[in-house]
Amino acid sequence: MRKMPGDDGTVPGVERPAGLAARHALEGIIAAQVRTKVWLELDGRFVVGDGSLRLLLGLVRYGSLAEAVRELGWSYRQAWGYLRRAEALLGVPLIRTRPGKGAMRGTELTEAGRLLMERLQGLRHRIDEAVGPSGPTAVEVVAREQRVRRREGRPRIPR
Repeated sequence: MRKMPGDDGTVPGVERPAGLAARHALEGIIAAQVRTKVWLELDGRFVVGDGSLRLLLGLVRYGSLAEAVRELGWSYRQAWGYLRRAEALLGVPLIRTRPGKGAMRGTELTEAGRLLMERLQGLRHRIDEAVGPSGPTAVEVVAREQRVRRREGRPRIPR
């Protein structure tokens, strides 16, 4: 097999530092984690991402938007707005409420919501399979949403 530039760990045209500094740099590079985010856009506009996937999975698990947002650490209003923006961009409802009392009452995914969840889940799974679990944690999803809310001038909703 023919050797290619870089096969021996060197980068053509880049001088390698010697000694302790080089070993320290190499350890840092090896220890660095790959991080990825998955999101879908439509006509260049954000529709849904990793946070949506967690929200949709929570809806399937609990059958309740209130329970799903409690698990995520989001406010109900934040999740409702997130879903409504996605529905407006996609032009189809993603969830529907079930009227009734007790266990009969709740929220469920529409067919479009289920397809969206499955697509995002498939993308996230393929990426994680290729590079290892690399998506944001639930805490990182909440922190990002709070940063976006502040940047857009929306008030922070107290919990």
